[in-house]
Amino acid sequence: MAYCSKCGKQNSNDALFCGNCGNALVVISGQREKYQESENLSGRKSNGSWIDSLNEYIGNDRPANLNWRVLFTDVFKRHTTEEAEDIFICGTKTTTPQPSDVSKDWPHPWLYSRVLMMFLITFSLLWICVSAFENTNALPGMIVIGSFTVPLSTMILFMEANVWRNISMFRVIKIFFVGGCASLVATLFLFSFYSVTELDFWGAFMVGIIEEIGKAVIVYMFLKRLGKHSILTGLLIGASVGAGFAAFESAGYALQPFMQFQQIAGYAAAYGQNVDGEQMMDAINRTIFLRGILAPGGHVAWAAISGAALVIVAKAMGGFESSIVTDQRFLRLFAIPVVLHGLWDSPLASWCNGIFPFLGYIILFVLVWVVVLILFNMGLAEVSRYNSSCSK
Repeated sequence: MAYCSKCGKQNSNDALFCGNCGNALVVISGQREKYQESENLSGRKSNGSWIDSLNEYIGNDRPANLNWRVLFTDVFKRHTTEEAEDIFICGTKTTTPQPSDVSKDWPHPWLYSRVLMMFLITFSLLWICVSAFENTNALPGMIVIGSFTVPLSTMILFMEANVWRNISMFRVIKIFFVGGCASLVATLFLFSFYSVTELDFWGAFMVGIIEEIGKAVIVYMFLKRLGKHSILTGLLIGASVGAGFAAFESAGYALQPFMQFQQIAGYAAAYGQNVDGEQMMDAINRTIFLRGILAPGGHVAWAAISGAALVIVAKAMGGFESSIVTDQRFLRLFAIPVVLHGLWDSPLASWCNGIFPFLGYIILFVLVWVVVLILFNMGLAEVSRYNSSCSK
């Protein structure tokens, strides 16, 4: 049986790397190495795969451990209300664990799926009010709940993945609302200096640069204020700002068909004509559903990467200094969400979508989550190193 020399995790005999921390494994039986060549794998540059190349680019000194299955393994298990409450009350003075007690195992998030289901049920009920009973009083609620459903649920996933459990739900929600709106203001301020009129390749990448800078500035402010120096908390704070940005932006896009309908209906009424509102509802629903499905691979993940990048450089510099944003190490990592965002808005994504529906977005979705999972791995390695230093 193979045990990890770094974290002590038991693994199967045929495992090359620890399923917990990604360390090259040693077979305890016989005190020999399972594979001689695996001894120096963590120091190699790359074995040729694009994931290893990306892993090296990000700066992870361990093999890429994309343990994505753990994000879903506990979703379909039964959980009690008390378990959910334990997650929601984390991060306070009395519920934050001691750093030495933090688990270095991969987290198994599940609460995000329950939050997602709660929002979906709420949205469905509001949709029935509007569509079946033609009660427009429920329309604002339907738009808001529909737009917030997936970004908020994804934010909860990042909260569960933060094994340090040092950020309270109150702070997360505050960062979501205040940070999300502040990042919109920062972005609009930047757009006042440079207006993008067409989403060609240049325009798309300018949107990516401007919007990611707007979010990164707010993420930096929260990180500096909170003084959190761990990759997992950086991911969480970044994801919270990105989720707020995505939710409010989606609500705005979903409202546009209603505003256009009101304008058209006003003109039609002047000539004694009626306008069917079914097309308006179809447009609102399409906007909510499409942006909801794509939300985890967009603003939430992009801002999370920026948050992790800020923390990684801050740890190297010894604090959150303003010079971080011009540091080459930060710019190297910050380029990832900027490029992915630019490609997302560019004609290239639309061209790929012509080959297969949503193909361009699917590829970019996978790419960004490979980066996020690598950063999760680096964050857990931080915990493992801290626990190892405490045990000495």
